[in-house]
Amino acid sequence: MHLTALKLKNFRSYANITLTPPEGITVIAGENGAGKTNLLEAVHLCCLGRSHRTNTDTDMILNGADTAAVQVTVQRRDGRHDTGVRLFQGQKRKKICYVNGKTAQRVGDLMGHATCVIFSPEDLGLVQDGPNVRRRYLDMLLSQLQPAYFFTLQQYMTALRQRNALLKQPESPELNAQLDVWDEQLAQAAAPLTRLREQMSGRLSAMAAEHYRAISGRDQEVLSIRYVTQLGETDIAAQALRLLRQRRRDDFHRLSTSVGPHRDDLSLTLSGESLQSYASQGQSRTAALSMKLAAFDLLTEEQGEPPLLLLDDVLSELDPLRRKRLIDRIRSAQALLTCTDVSDLNGAEPNCILRVAGGTVSE
Repeated sequence: MHLTALKLKNFRSYANITLTPPEGITVIAGENGAGKTNLLEAVHLCCLGRSHRTNTDTDMILNGADTAAVQVTVQRRDGRHDTGVRLFQGQKRKKICYVNGKTAQRVGDLMGHATCVIFSPEDLGLVQDGPNVRRRYLDMLLSQLQPAYFFTLQQYMTALRQRNALLKQPESPELNAQLDVWDEQLAQAAAPLTRLREQMSGRLSAMAAEHYRAISGRDQEVLSIRYVTQLGETDIAAQALRLLRQRRRDDFHRLSTSVGPHRDDLSLTLSGESLQSYASQGQSRTAALSMKLAAFDLLTEEQGEPPLLLLDDVLSELDPLRRKRLIDRIRSAQALLTCTDVSDLNGAEPNCILRVAGGTVSE
């Protein structure tokens, strides 16, 4: 996949720019706060319909503007794909997504046209933060692999919100009858989500272990990823429904649903020891980067071509040897890589260097 054009209008710090990055590695250099990450965020928004930095769309609109628009054009093996998003100030109008010049009915319709994997300093949370961060990592990957997964996840989360709202009301026969309906919907949606997450986690583990070994240079340190779920039976839907009903009384006391994919996690170990408990900062960072590169590998394998790789200020966090090993491993892909100092490249030759300052981008 080749990103041939990126257009921004009133997006973050940019009033109106168009970039046409070449294939290979494009380095985006500039001081902290210059707007380097904004360019990666725009690409991510066009791929997944959401920012990787904020849940508030209005944060991405240039100060003083009423709307913002971003668009990417990518060339894939099956031809050209255009995706875009328009954002609006205030709460009256929701964002609008576009696919190949037509208005998309749902955000999920963006999935699979332009795909990307992003790594930013915040992704250290993959190792150090709670289960919700690791679930989001899986969900973003699987939504790009299979748009149907994204819609099933939306159905599941809608049912979960409805069930949790009912659990906050006094228990009654009428309420239990309503819960029976939502339990059925949750159980049916839980099955494909759990099954696909578990399957992909096994593949990700092998790929991430290889990246960790190559980047760290330590053969004795073996990274492993295992999916942890309460739903392990062959008939996941039947098991989920049984557990939801068994734990309903406890859920009334909790005021929330205690079983389902929204409670699952990824167990991360290094040579059998918990990464969260025992890993150093460097080991944690290398593990998180390896997980993102494994997602890149999986998308490449499934789609028959590599996705876009977005690396935000990664080099400054790695020692010179690991920087070189990382650059060597991503040369087969088109990558947008931000840094404050091109000397961080450690002698590696990018295909293009763009410099960001004052809301402008120049070569």
